[in-house]
Parts: sequence; C-alpha cells; structure tokens
Amino acid sequence: MPEDKRAPRARVESADRDDVVQADAHVIDDETAGGQKASGGFDGSATETFRDAGKRMGGWVSRTFPGHEHAFWGGVLGLLVAVLVFWIGILQALVVAVIVLIGVALGQVADGDPKIINLIRRFFASNS
Repeated sequence: MPEDKRAPRARVESADRDDVVQADAHVIDDETAGGQKASGGFDGSATETFRDAGKRMGGWVSRTFPGHEHAFWGGVLGLLVAVLVFWIGILQALVVAVIVLIGVALGQVADGDPKIINLIRRFFASNS
C-alpha cells in the first residue's frame, strides 16, 4: 500500500466542533502552501517568490512554444492593451502606456542602463 506523504492531521482534544474544523483548515492550508514552512509562512521573501514564479512561467512558455516565446509574450501584451483600451478608453490607455514607459525609463536609469533615455537622445540628435 502506498505511503501517505501528506502532513499529519492535527489532533484536537476539545470536543467542540469549531475547534476541529479550524484545526483541519490549518492543516489543509499548510498542505496547500506548496511545501513551505509548516508554520504557515514562506521561507523566502515576496521577491524570491515572484522570481520563482516567473522562472516557472518562463519555463512553461519555453516548453509549450519553443522558438516562439517572444510571440507569446507579445500576444499577452497585446491582450492586456486591448483590455485596457476597451475598459478605460484609448486616450486613458495611451496615458497609462506613457506613464509606464516613464517608469521603466526611470528604473533603467536607477539600474545604470538607460536604454530608453539613450534611444530618445539619439532620435532627437539625428533629427536636429
């Protein structure tokens, strides 16, 4: 018979039904936490959790769409833009896009690699 690899069920000494339900819910939460700490918390920071999720998603995209990863992400971006345009309107969507572009440019400056700023400088330098 296969060995049960789930976490052991919590024992409750009280006969109160609410205590049993709460204890069972806590055990289920620990089991569904993806193998994280038994105390119910995560081992890493939120940044590490998002980074791991991003790596898993990138791996899935690479396996599912080999050689077409950029086309997939372009489609996702197009879908998000379309939803944004239909949801808030084209003018507001353009304002959001410009603000996001400014945010990315500022982030690149903070990272020490201002690609967008350099592109804008080259564009205006070649046109003058």
